[in-house]
Amino acid sequence: MPKPTIPEMNVIKKNWRNVDLKIALCYPNVYRAGMTGFTVRLLYALFNAREDVTCERFFIPTRNEALLSLESGQPLKNFDVIAFTLQYEEDYFNVLRMLIKSNIPLKSKERAEKGPLIIAGGPCATENPEPLADYIDLFVIGEAEPILDSLVNKIKEIEKPVKNVEEFADLKGVYVPKIRNSPERVWVEDLDDAPHPLAQQIPLVDSRSPYMTIFGKTFVVEPVRGCGRGCRFCLVGHIARPKRERSLKKLEQILEEGMQYTPVRKVTLVGAGLSDYSKLEELCEFIVSRGWKISIPSLRPEAVTERLAKTISKGGQRTVAIAPEGGSQKIRRFVKKDVEEEQIINAAKILLQNGIKRLKLYFLIGFSCEKFEDIKAIVELSKKIADLGFGSKSVHISVNPLIPKPHTPFQWEPFASLEHLRKSLTFIKSQLRKDRRFVVSGLNPKHAQMQAVLSLGDRKIGKIVELAARKGGGLGSWRRALKEMDVNLESYLQKKRFNTVLPWSHIQIGLNSSFLIIELEKAYNECCFN
Repeated sequence: MPKPTIPEMNVIKKNWRNVDLKIALCYPNVYRAGMTGFTVRLLYALFNAREDVTCERFFIPTRNEALLSLESGQPLKNFDVIAFTLQYEEDYFNVLRMLIKSNIPLKSKERAEKGPLIIAGGPCATENPEPLADYIDLFVIGEAEPILDSLVNKIKEIEKPVKNVEEFADLKGVYVPKIRNSPERVWVEDLDDAPHPLAQQIPLVDSRSPYMTIFGKTFVVEPVRGCGRGCRFCLVGHIARPKRERSLKKLEQILEEGMQYTPVRKVTLVGAGLSDYSKLEELCEFIVSRGWKISIPSLRPEAVTERLAKTISKGGQRTVAIAPEGGSQKIRRFVKKDVEEEQIINAAKILLQNGIKRLKLYFLIGFSCEKFEDIKAIVELSKKIADLGFGSKSVHISVNPLIPKPHTPFQWEPFASLEHLRKSLTFIKSQLRKDRRFVVSGLNPKHAQMQAVLSLGDRKIGKIVELAARKGGGLGSWRRALKEMDVNLESYLQKKRFNTVLPWSHIQIGLNSSFLIIELEKAYNECCFN
């Protein structure tokens, strides 16, 4: 197998003889996916800011290249610590596949004497660490910045970290599966005081290369973290509270300095609550005034103004994503995304009139109070938007099943039947298939069902993940593993009582069950029984 050789800007290479700790930062998917976002860039900068640490990156091979670090071509087993960032549940298979390919024992108890220490963080680690609890030694619950230095110091202090893993339980924000402690989420209180990566890694490859990131050669900026909206289906809106902002002055400083270290011509703004950033228009105007192109992955309809639309269009953006979530007002109220249809259509109109020629609309289906008219409303709303004057293949409709998430009001809700989901998707596609203005896509219901089980599962599900990983990973391997182990998924996917002890009940994110129960009751009272 060839060694991974991806030419990049701002790669950090350290002499292993001059550091105390060698950390493998693993994104359990391909390079293109991992380097598109902010997380890998941030963690890479945070770890390597320490002189006593070297941090090198690993990704799932894109072109059958060897599973070696990008920086020095070292195998995973040569590192003291393996740190996974868990952004998507389906990547759980890749976590174990990376260990299998590297000849590293999968279970924590099998690594007790020799290591390496395996840690994991990210939204999936915070939502529910239990499916991977037998395989990961430590989980970081919450955000990295408040815990990273104390965690690294503790690793250096302990002679055999995996054997003595219970000693990490006194660190706030650390979950030790071996002793099932009850960790408290950690988070950054002031984003202006938090570090932001300035010298970012940029792939120096052709735009058509499979290694080019989704938004191209771009400097990624995080103006806001968390979201205060509290949409009832949204994981990040609950586990990343409260919404925090960087000041405009700080962001201007980050941009001016960052674009010196990372000389590209484009800026991408990220953050779940980006549309609610109080200085969004001013920030975009600052970016465009410097002659840089701009990319904003998605906008809330209420945030779309003439001023903002003109600015991002001037910055070269031609596609914007909007997530109505529901085609009907009833469903939008149910999920607490109470935006009026008129606002959605008006936002699309403003964008179109200001040069945004393509629109992506995100919808959810599979709610327990859903009726046929709610599915029909997705088609009707989509057509009203297209009728504003959008051209061929310019309105992309993405329809995805609701996946109940831990720590949200919908954690007690059932996952919809595959039959209902298939019928709903078939209807939407049949109504829009012959209309050349639309492209319709959506997550395969069976994939969604698998994601739901991985989100809501316990340690028993981890055994299925392991078997599926050994069979190659993916949906086919998952289904074969389920059949072989004779597992009934209904207990994970059915509606749950409020007094049910959930696998993630011991993870303290700062929201109590009473609040979530009241929110779910409000959803039904407002939308389903009127």
